[in-house]
Amino acid sequence: MKVLFKDLKHGEIKIVPENLDDIWHLYNIIETGDLVRAVTFRSGEQKDDDKKRSKKVEKKRMKLGIRVSEVKFHEFSDRLRIHGVIEEGPQDLGSYHTLNVDADKMEPLSIVKEEWKTYQLQRIDEAVRLRNQPVLVFVSIDEDMATVAVLHQSGVQWIADINSKRSGKMYESKDTQNEYFNEILSIVKANKTQDSPLVVVGPGFTKEHFVKYGREKQPQFFKKYFVHGTGHAGMNGIQEAIKTGVIKQISKENRVIFETEQIEKLFEEIRKNGLCTYGLKEVKNALLNGAVERLLISDKTVRTKEGEELLQLAKQNNTEFTIINTIHEAGKKIEGLGGIAALLRYKTI
Repeated sequence: MKVLFKDLKHGEIKIVPENLDDIWHLYNIIETGDLVRAVTFRSGEQKDDDKKRSKKVEKKRMKLGIRVSEVKFHEFSDRLRIHGVIEEGPQDLGSYHTLNVDADKMEPLSIVKEEWKTYQLQRIDEAVRLRNQPVLVFVSIDEDMATVAVLHQSGVQWIADINSKRSGKMYESKDTQNEYFNEILSIVKANKTQDSPLVVVGPGFTKEHFVKYGREKQPQFFKKYFVHGTGHAGMNGIQEAIKTGVIKQISKENRVIFETEQIEKLFEEIRKNGLCTYGLKEVKNALLNGAVERLLISDKTVRTKEGEELLQLAKQNNTEFTIINTIHEAGKKIEGLGGIAALLRYKTI
């Protein structure tokens, strides 16, 4: 993400989203009631003669400012849809319009708020700091199936499952195994840059065989690779590798890894009835007593009135907080606790 202009006195920040993670950051920043200015396409105004002839009007490129009423982001979509009423522009003031923000077009947009929240500014700073960090590509593999996935700041994106097409307990031939490995390599090639670390996980020895074959056939994609044993292949193997903390050594500033680490720590404290609490009433009480070491709150809850109140209490007490993305597994876990939890310095009554 690039920041082109910042004027917090007047509540305006102008940015350029550059990738999928930036689209996800924008979804968590833009709220109902914000004014968003961007270049878009809209049908030109029709003259009376054109209306009578029902002539199709060509869409024109124009800059509009809309007052946001709804923001939509589909999981791992490269498009953000911002819907609202046109407040600024050459035509159709008061009409509804949808701005489509695409990661690959890299068009600038301005966001104007009455007040920028601390976590929103922190999210922009994080996106700028990590803009050149390469994504992590996973191959989770065993004798029967391989899964290719990509670790973004927003979560783990499944790319493809590849069947080995083997029969029985052994490959029909060496060619069958090579065909399996070649298919995996072609998908890795389509989703990996030379700077992206490759992480190969799974049970047994198939992962080592794959790495050996890959280094011979596509050495440019194995300049930076890591192999780690897991009890499972597929997406379960990838989640297992992330939970163990091994991936933290490879990608030190990935948000998913950090959030997963915090949620795993929370559930460990829950299992031993230790320094933690969850639920709105319980967490609010702990914050009021200054007992919270770190507030954990889901990205859905943070948009609510109760969520805003908890963040304000955390800010007043200089308490650390982490907003957990509900797209990935750690987020789903905290949603099961009501979207609010806390790691404590000490227990409260």
